[in-house]
Amino acid sequence: MINLPVLPSGSQFLDATEDEQLELLETYLKGLTEPRDTVQNPVFLEFLEVSPISFEGVSQKRKEGYVLKRTGGRIVNEMKCCNCTKYFRRMQKRWLVIRDNMVGYMSNNTRSNMHEVLMFRGRFEVTFGLKETGYEDGIRIVTLRRDFIFRAGSVLKRDEWVEAIQVALEESQWSNAKLRYESSFPVRPNNHVRWFVDAKEYFNEVYEALKRTKKEVFITDWWLSPELYLKRPASKFKKAQVVEILGELADRGVSVYIVLYKVFSLALMLNSLHSKNSLEKRNKNIRVLRHPHRSVVGGEFLWTHHGKMVCIDQETVFLGGLDLCYGRMDSFEHKLTDCGEVQTFNGIDYSNARICDFSDVSNYQRDSIDRMSEPRMPWHDIALKATGKVASDAALHFIELWNHVMSDITSGNYRNKDLILPKSSFQKETKAIRTILEEDSDSLTEDEESHEEEKFNIQVTQPPDTQEPKPQMNFLQVQRSNSHVGGFRRALTQMRENTRRRTRSFASAARRINVEALQRSIETDDNQETTAIRVKERSKFSEVFSKLLGTNSESVSKAFAEAMRPDDQNSAALRKRSVVQNIDMESHIRMKEKMEQEEEEQLQREMQESFNEGDEAWARNLPMPKMKELGNTGSCECQIIRSAGLWSFGLDSPEISVHKAYLELIDQADHFIYIENQFFISGVAGSPVKNAIAQALVDRIIVAAERREKFKVIVVLPLLPAFEGSVDDPKATILRVQLHWEYQTICRGPNSLYEQLKKSPYIEDPFEYISFYGLRNHDLLNGKPVTEIVYVHSKLMIVDDDIAIIGSANINDRSQLGKNDSEIAMVVNDSNKLSSTMAGQPRMVSKFAHTLRKQLFKEFLGTSDEELVSDPLSEEFTRRWKQTAKENTNAYRHIFRVYPDDQIPRVGDITTFEQEACSEDYLKLKNTLKGFLVEFPLDFLKHEDLRLKVFNYEYYIPEVSFV
Repeated sequence: MINLPVLPSGSQFLDATEDEQLELLETYLKGLTEPRDTVQNPVFLEFLEVSPISFEGVSQKRKEGYVLKRTGGRIVNEMKCCNCTKYFRRMQKRWLVIRDNMVGYMSNNTRSNMHEVLMFRGRFEVTFGLKETGYEDGIRIVTLRRDFIFRAGSVLKRDEWVEAIQVALEESQWSNAKLRYESSFPVRPNNHVRWFVDAKEYFNEVYEALKRTKKEVFITDWWLSPELYLKRPASKFKKAQVVEILGELADRGVSVYIVLYKVFSLALMLNSLHSKNSLEKRNKNIRVLRHPHRSVVGGEFLWTHHGKMVCIDQETVFLGGLDLCYGRMDSFEHKLTDCGEVQTFNGIDYSNARICDFSDVSNYQRDSIDRMSEPRMPWHDIALKATGKVASDAALHFIELWNHVMSDITSGNYRNKDLILPKSSFQKETKAIRTILEEDSDSLTEDEESHEEEKFNIQVTQPPDTQEPKPQMNFLQVQRSNSHVGGFRRALTQMRENTRRRTRSFASAARRINVEALQRSIETDDNQETTAIRVKERSKFSEVFSKLLGTNSESVSKAFAEAMRPDDQNSAALRKRSVVQNIDMESHIRMKEKMEQEEEEQLQREMQESFNEGDEAWARNLPMPKMKELGNTGSCECQIIRSAGLWSFGLDSPEISVHKAYLELIDQADHFIYIENQFFISGVAGSPVKNAIAQALVDRIIVAAERREKFKVIVVLPLLPAFEGSVDDPKATILRVQLHWEYQTICRGPNSLYEQLKKSPYIEDPFEYISFYGLRNHDLLNGKPVTEIVYVHSKLMIVDDDIAIIGSANINDRSQLGKNDSEIAMVVNDSNKLSSTMAGQPRMVSKFAHTLRKQLFKEFLGTSDEELVSDPLSEEFTRRWKQTAKENTNAYRHIFRVYPDDQIPRVGDITTFEQEACSEDYLKLKNTLKGFLVEFPLDFLKHEDLRLKVFNYEYYIPEVSFV
């Protein structure tokens, strides 16, 4: 029995003042809505025209009510030419809700789970009337992913809805958000951010943070190894395996969501299916999605989900270059050996991808190389941990990814996409919690919506676009008519223009290079075929891989033999493909097909079970974005940037905020830029490469030279790509083609970075402005001297020791163009400033960036001298840096005679070069080797043509996939 409050009446109410009457009514309503059973009563809800979510959270309740929603509206489906169902629409009754940051709807007002939420953040266009919607009472809402039409029931009700949306939009926290770099996410002040150099401390911190998880964990990785130990040695920390720590969280009710790149098995042996099965077998609360679902559709198989992120309770995020996978664990020592009884690198985690890449990763306890005779390849990387509002933005990014992937992998195949939609726990806390519900999802695919009233699909999205400021007009002046645009659209147009002006004006006073022109250079697609991608050959390529991946695939050798049978005029050259045709992978292909088929059948069963339960079975599991006002948690101003496109996020146009951030920050640099990256492939190399990062560096350096400014760029790269095989191995084609494009960018192309600088009349020595370096280490293995490169995998740029970019994005087109690989990164600027020097002058620098850069330089130089590395442009530092790199390079050359080396201009010179090694001098000279720094060999194989040849089967893969 529920005790309800008594409605205020009689003289007590009538004789009260107006304020007292309002207080009495407020008390009555609060008492009426406090009992849980009351707010779940359909009669009560219908009488007050509210829904259960009206009483949840701190987000302000605004207008609610029934409307008719037209089926369809998911832009990624609308763009499919084969989607004939988009021409057949029907109207469905839905409960529409406006809150202070979004517009959303449910199937009816008795439900407590939103099926669709369109945030005011990003592109949000509202039009109405006959011309825009086809209905007098129609309202159209367009975001970057959605195009929805609602009917209000009358023109009067339509105007009420439009006005309510306008007022909510004006008062939204997103209306004046500070945006840069055309990112989907605003700049967030007062975050606490910590950097990590190499994986040991990073993995340890991830482990400790995971143990404290209360509600949910979001993980996205290019590769995730369930059996990886986050703490070492494994014998001491047996519960530190990824699968175990996530399993323990799931055991106590924590929801774990993971998105993995679905491996194209012929290219990489990461076995994401093993990862999925191992994790989901441990506990049903661990849910794993793999994407892209289709291997050969519109070239999707060429691209990957490359982001690396762990987000905990939407309050703390870890991101950077480190996947939770084998081969990444390392420390500042970068050891080459691990032969003791207690091993740090257990099983296949003792690895060297240049000798033997990962394979059969489910058999993780075996050694992939002989640790008694072969050194491991050390791994250098950078990552960060951030707590604050920026972590909530990272969570929004993940939720958008999850729900797009869930929609995409089941689109057109199942009635129910089984999207996971866990409720937000609107907990009462001492600090205000701002709950942001952003699920940009579709109720049904078009063909399904036209046949099903209550079963429909969901996708949470956050449309990335420039953010609209508040319109400079009174809403009452909006024309409520059936005109083509109307005042509302003009207001929104003005809002976007104001934002663009603010974005353009950001740092405009210090503009040195034409960032806008460089950005435009990658936004236009040319339709010309490159010399290495011919239409005929690409069709053969598609035929080959259709056979390899089809349900009745032939062996690899037979597929290549049939589909790539050479034309008569090319038969002599193409006959050289015999090495590929002799590879028999039939058993591997058939096993892969069987496992994929089993997963597909399991997915269908899960879909049907969820469908039988009804729409709420999956709607109640949607990850709901929330944002907590955490106060001043730290001193860092942060912003999420990313690369995202149609296949990866369902966007109708790519987001390239990572690329824009690189260009803007290069332009803003006063004296110094430090870059670490796994790749350095840019548009100066020539077609088909487009990204403009190297050109921005060239332009900024020329401006500095013209103005006689002290300016320096230091770039640290891996000495070789981490692909299996020696550089002279005929099958190591990918290794060589990566070297080709890197050298074309740096020094060998006619428009390369150094060639352009040499042509400048203001520059005598380009190497005084920009220089390239690598890392290498040495040790004794069973008494034998060994050396190996330290593989640089980080994706870092630091500008003037003030602002830093850390993330997953490489400097190449795969990472930078948005439409290719998906990426996530963070721009960090610490307001905690330190007194330092730059170019010999006093300068205030960011504690975060300055301390990170100094730590790296001390590690590379093998020194603890803080003063030495404080000013990267000082004469003392420059002398020590160059001297260390040169002396180390000469010592390695004398003792080991290993490539890459400037004294090896041709592949044929490698054997002779290696025979001159003086390993007997190792003990005498090893103490002359300091740190890890060596010169990058710009003349290595300079007389070789490293491009793909017509007899390489990779020749038939689109060239854009290598750059």
